[in-house]
This record gives sequence, C-alpha cells and structure tokens, in this order.
Amino acid sequence: MSINPEALQKLLLEMDNQLNGSRAELSMCNLQMDRINVNLNIIQQTDKALHNLCDIEKNEKVWKGVGKCFLQEDVSDHLNDMSTDAKKFKESKSNLDKKKHYLETTIEKTVDNMSNIVGRKA
Repeated sequence: MSINPEALQKLLLEMDNQLNGSRAELSMCNLQMDRINVNLNIIQQTDKALHNLCDIEKNEKVWKGVGKCFLQEDVSDHLNDMSTDAKKFKESKSNLDKKKHYLETTIEKTVDNMSNIVGRKA
C-alpha cells in the first residue's frame, strides 16, 4: 500500500510535534521530581536535626517561618506538619514517576514508528 508523499510528510510532522511535546513534558517532569527530591531531603535533614536538638517529650518550642514573620509552636506539632508534607511529596513523586514512565514509553514508541515509516518509504 502506497501513501502519497504529502500525507506522509504531514504524518511525520505531526509525529515530530508530538515527540517534541512529549520531550518538553518529560523535561518538566524531571525538573519537578528534582524539586520534590530537594524538598524531601530538606524535610529529612530538618527532622533529624530537630530530633537531635530538641526534647520532644517536654514539648519544647521552635520558631516556624511564615511569610515575613515567625510563629512559635511545639516541636511535636512541627514534626507532624513536616511528616504530613513529606507524605504529600512522596505521593506527588509517585504520580510523577508514573507520568515519567508514560512519557518515556510514548517517546520511544513515537521514535520507533517514525523510523518504521521512514524505513518503509526508502
């Protein structure tokens, strides 16, 4: 079965546009994952430092930065807030891992199909 050259060119251009879009999305996904990893590392290091420096049973107070001011709160409350944030970041990371896998598969399949089309034409 023969495809006319204009239709073939249009198909390859559409596939190329999809490929470029998927690559851009994958790049953004990787950037978001890097930011999440940085945030998780900060949470982990802060948690470790607070456990080493504060007596949690005595409900010592810590200063929490909120915008341009600082609020004093119990260490245990602050640790709970950080734990909640860590869970949200891990959930986001899991979703981004799935999206990354989907995008990588899409890119791979698009490149394979483009190669097959160009190889078939030659």
